[in-house]
Amino acid sequence: MIRYGMAQWQHPAWVDYLYPRSEATGLRLGHYAKYFHSVEVGSTFYTDVAPDQIERWVAQVPDTFRFCFKVPRAVAHQFDELSEAECLQAWRAFQNLLKPIEHLLGPTMLQFPASVAPRQLPIITALCQSWALATPLSVEVRNLEFFDKAEHEAALLRLLSDSGCNKVVMDSRPVFSSEAYCDSLIDAQRKKPRVPCHAVATAAHPVVRFIGHPDLERNHIWLDQWANKLAYWLKEGREPTVFVHSSDNIAAPTLASWLDAKLQKILPNYAAQVNLPVQHEQMGLL
Repeated sequence: MIRYGMAQWQHPAWVDYLYPRSEATGLRLGHYAKYFHSVEVGSTFYTDVAPDQIERWVAQVPDTFRFCFKVPRAVAHQFDELSEAECLQAWRAFQNLLKPIEHLLGPTMLQFPASVAPRQLPIITALCQSWALATPLSVEVRNLEFFDKAEHEAALLRLLSDSGCNKVVMDSRPVFSSEAYCDSLIDAQRKKPRVPCHAVATAAHPVVRFIGHPDLERNHIWLDQWANKLAYWLKEGREPTVFVHSSDNIAAPTLASWLDAKLQKILPNYAAQVNLPVQHEQMGLL
């Protein structure tokens, strides 16, 4: 099975599209979950999220839905500020927070900044090996030494494979494929990591983060590549999760539906996973 998701479950442009205008913002997740089977939850990276807030989210989704929470910055982004013991303590606390909804967790996302380099593989190893939940863990790195196709990348891939952890494949090629000619593209090129796209699966639940270009038709070349790779992973018995972004995320649902349609053409027994409202084609015109 493959799960598609967005980087968020509500967007002003999705009003009267994925959810009705009359719906309270706090209930929009339930409408989003009718069309997508997963979502990135970035709020846990930036701040403490109360258990009762998580319970309210869980109450809105079916049992087939999967939350992919981002690990708090205290765990993955503050190696120079916290001791290893403090980092591991925060790691255990985060896992305890998620334990009650373990059955609804997709690949939890352990995202490291570019400052985390191969010299810090021991602490990365400690985090991966102390993941105690029965659901997948995924790891995203941004330091270019981890993409050297040599010693450092091999060491990382070996660690992830041995630990049963999934590699997050960031594909930001589309947003860096042209000069930034609009505000959303300027913003995307400033914020998104420009790292090589090495589509390697290290465990059963690989994660793809695709950042689409605002000129939607330009994305077909990369979507075609991903359709072939995802089809290959599915044939291997893997269960990928694909998070589709665009420079402003307005048309991200449309890009996900295009990718899903390409997989339907490649795999004869593939059942559509993204069934958007009929007006979804209009999103490509915004």
